[in-house]
Amino acid sequence: MAEMIKRFLLVDDDPINNYLSKIIIKKSFEEVHITDFTIPEDALDFIESVANDHPSGEKIAIFLDINMPTMSGWEFLEAFELFDVSIKEQYHIYILSSTINHNDINLAKENCLVIDFLEKPLNQSMLHKIFE
Repeated sequence: MAEMIKRFLLVDDDPINNYLSKIIIKKSFEEVHITDFTIPEDALDFIESVANDHPSGEKIAIFLDINMPTMSGWEFLEAFELFDVSIKEQYHIYILSSTINHNDINLAKENCLVIDFLEKPLNQSMLHKIFE
């Protein structure tokens, strides 16, 4: 049986972090599809626009930064929460942040939309743990 293509959505205002994350993801898996956004609002528009184009049963991993200038990761999650359940169930959201603020880490772990908090930079062992 062929392995499913792993799909990723990177939402981080830092294009260098998105670039580095893409390199790590591509080195970790044979078949990947990565879409990245430096403007969180554009990511939300994209999620809404492709809601019916997604293969059934396949999850897209979102790596979401917390501290962004136009919309924080928390505001992104509030907007994401308003999507129909049929859209929300297509995604697994991971906070990918360099924050050392324990309040942010706890908020991420308590948020029902967030699977886990990951500390930047993304690395292969994190990815393999997620996809075990």
